[in-house]
Amino acid sequence: MPKEPRTDNGPEGPRSITESHCALSEEQALQLIAYLTSAAEISIVEPTYYGTFRLIDAASRLIGAMLEHEPPRTGPFLRELKTDLDTKKVWMMWDREAYFDFLRATPAQVAAEVKRLADEDRAHGGEGAA
Repeated sequence: MPKEPRTDNGPEGPRSITESHCALSEEQALQLIAYLTSAAEISIVEPTYYGTFRLIDAASRLIGAMLEHEPPRTGPFLRELKTDLDTKKVWMMWDREAYFDFLRATPAQVAAEVKRLADEDRAHGGEGAA
């Protein structure tokens, strides 16, 4: 059941926020910020490819927070991507070449979804823009 739009009193004044914006809660955002900043710090001493794991893990965490808000346009894509990320990120430990192939292929999947949304928006005259 969709939640009622709420109001955000930002610097530009009051505005309506709907669930389609998939905004993170303050707690979710702080958890992600804490994870990213600690990952940056530990990356100083870890092997370089560990940083790729941490970035993929952060993307998975962000997707998880977004999915809590049931994004109407990207939900199915994000659920599948999160499953893929969570399954394949651990390949780093035992099949590094497959892991690197996964890292190379994933941006194309995301780009295809971004293009799909842009094409959909153009087809609808810009309505529903994310």
